[in-house]
Order: sequence, then structure tokens, then C-alpha cells
Amino acid sequence: MRRDLNIDTWYLAPDANIVGEVQSFGDQQNRSTNVMADVTNWNTHQHTDAFKYLIQQLNALYPKHSIEELWGCTYQQGDFAKAHNHSGFDLAFIWFVDTCSHCSPLVFPNWERPWMPPLAVIKPLQGNLHIFSGKEVHYVPPHTCPHHRMVVSGNMGLINAV
Repeated sequence: MRRDLNIDTWYLAPDANIVGEVQSFGDQQNRSTNVMADVTNWNTHQHTDAFKYLIQQLNALYPKHSIEELWGCTYQQGDFAKAHNHSGFDLAFIWFVDTCSHCSPLVFPNWERPWMPPLAVIKPLQGNLHIFSGKEVHYVPPHTCPHHRMVVSGNMGLINAV
């Protein structure tokens, strides 16, 4: 029996300034997270207005949630993300900011039955915003394209959660 995986998908055209803004922060995590790529600080949205449109859209789509963390990731050839989840957060999101359809996908493995195909493999289509439960395990295989793969990710919590 296959378990259900709920992923909401929306489209938000990335502003041309987002790429430069994420790049300006550089790798502030020193590859010390599950993402073995250049990762900004967890609260990048508090240091720039570049994500204002994204935040407004997320607040409108998910009014019972607030953004608790937001960061940018820039993958170069060979970079990847280890299997992980966002435990402690109700929702997690990924926004494909600068990608091509050949960039490494976001994979949701069937960790309960690892011999089975993944629950989902999300192709990185630029502008697509995917929201899923923070409990869902996911990873990114090594990036093989000669150009970078840039995403903005984050975590959302329920407002007034007890």
C-alpha cells in the first residue's frame, strides 16, 4: 500500500533581483547543514526586502501559518542535499528560482519501503513553489548541470500553535 504525500504546487515568477540577492549572501552555513551547497543564513528574509512578494503570497495562501525561517541555496556541479526533514515545523517550502528542467530534482523517498520507487520526484521548473509537511523526508541528488541550481526554501509554523 502506497502512503499519500501531499504537496501543494503554485507558480510565482521569480523577480530578476532574487538571484543576485541570494548570491550576495554567499555560503553562510559553511556546508554544515544537510545541504552540501552554498546556503544563506536561516533568517535571510529579515535582512532584505527581496523576498517580500514571496512572503506576501505565502501569507495569503496559508493564513494560519507564519514564516519562521527562509534561506537561499545555490548548488554547483556535484552539490547535493542529504535526506532530511524539517521536524518541528508544520510546513516546509521550496521555490525554484533559477533552474532548468535538467537540474537535480527534489526527491521524496519511500523510507518506509525503500525498495519501492520514491513517493515523488519533483522536476525543478523555474517559478514553481512547492509546500509540503515538515515531517516529509526529502533529498536532492548531486547536481550535474554545468550552471548553478538556485532555490529559496523555508519553514512555516502554525500561528498560535499550542
